[in-house]
Amino acid sequence: MRFAPLRWPRSLTVQLLTISVGSLLLVMAVIGAGVAVVMSLPAASLARDDLTSHVERLEKGMVFDAAGRLVAVELPEKIVHMYDGLAKDVAYRVMDAQGATLLTSPAGPALTALQREPLDAAAHYSSATIDRVKLRLLTTTVRQHGQTYIVQVARSERMVSLLVTNGGKIALMAGVGAMVLGVFFFCLLVLWTSRRILRPLRDASAVAAGIAPRNLTARLDAQRLPSELTPLIDAFNSALERLEKGYRVQQEFLASAAHELKTPLALIRAEIEIAAQPGREHLLKDVDLMARQVHQLLHLAEVSETRNYAFEACDASTVVADAVSYLARLGERHGVRVDHLPPPAPVPLQADGSALFILVKNLVENAIQHTAPGDAVTVRLDATGLRVRNPGPRIAEDDKPKLFTRFWRGPGSTHEGAGLGLAICEEIAMAHGWRLSAGDVVHPPGTAFRVDFALPGPG
Repeated sequence: MRFAPLRWPRSLTVQLLTISVGSLLLVMAVIGAGVAVVMSLPAASLARDDLTSHVERLEKGMVFDAAGRLVAVELPEKIVHMYDGLAKDVAYRVMDAQGATLLTSPAGPALTALQREPLDAAAHYSSATIDRVKLRLLTTTVRQHGQTYIVQVARSERMVSLLVTNGGKIALMAGVGAMVLGVFFFCLLVLWTSRRILRPLRDASAVAAGIAPRNLTARLDAQRLPSELTPLIDAFNSALERLEKGYRVQQEFLASAAHELKTPLALIRAEIEIAAQPGREHLLKDVDLMARQVHQLLHLAEVSETRNYAFEACDASTVVADAVSYLARLGERHGVRVDHLPPPAPVPLQADGSALFILVKNLVENAIQHTAPGDAVTVRLDATGLRVRNPGPRIAEDDKPKLFTRFWRGPGSTHEGAGLGLAICEEIAMAHGWRLSAGDVVHPPGTAFRVDFALPGPG
């Protein structure tokens, strides 16, 4: 049976956390192994080390009078209690160089074992058994105030084993608790550090997500990012520069082509009007249609570039009134009335007045072309947005996503146009940070286009 290979997590935070926690656990495992080795040492070896430390403690606690005579041994309170309560397991005796006893621990079997031990100037370990208690003994000498003293200490093997076992358990429990707390706080530290390190990367990602054909001039800042990511960010910025250049060349070509076509079309129309040929009206109609399409292409190229806008304070009510007045004759030719419902007060906007005029003109013109003779188009403006409503059949659900698609015309459409008017409106709305939408009107049935000004416009 084959097992799928483990996959390394793609998240940089998870990778950092995994490696760090793994390293921490490995270090703790080594420490735990060392503790286990120490706990497995023979009790006799541990007892020897412990006897040596007792002699050192007694040596440090010796107290002398003004004449230099040893009068007491001062020990920590817990050590004194141990000697008092565990007379079978621990004892000490301090003698002068001639073997005369000067100070001892309280009487008990352990002290008796020390008193039976023969004196020897050389330091040595020995053992004894009293009342079935095995004792380890140490006899050694120390020098204090120019005098030599013989010090004897005893400790039972069962006490050493008990301390090692219980101390080991306590140390193990404390180690496990410390390990859990250490891993917990270490994980918090790693998460905080990774979030702090990756915050510039998230900011750069947000900037990259907002890059669109209308703001290709934006670039990612690599100064706050880790140096390892700098080549990637530089490559991304270089790609943006190439895209910006290509997009600008395309827009300039579209604008130039549309501009260059205007003059030949005007000359062709003039020649057709001069020449008295049959079918002249149809030729003029075709030329006018081509001229309209070229004009709309030029508009589309202009409104697709944010740098072509001049944002300034303007009164939207005045612009809307001018656009409605401009289209009054078109409405008359189609037998459609345009009802303008002006706001009670000016509507100040930070916008390009010429672009707003084109937006309103295209929406009203589109509404006129889809309104039957004898009906009316309603144009309403307030502080929140513009609403252009026309009666007639509702928009088919399948056609709604295509309304603002370039060169798209509804099925069965009979009006002249290239299908660019609504696309131009959408470009203008997006450049200003507005929202353009279309919906159905229930009573009376019809269609309403709305431009919402609530979204923040360019500063």
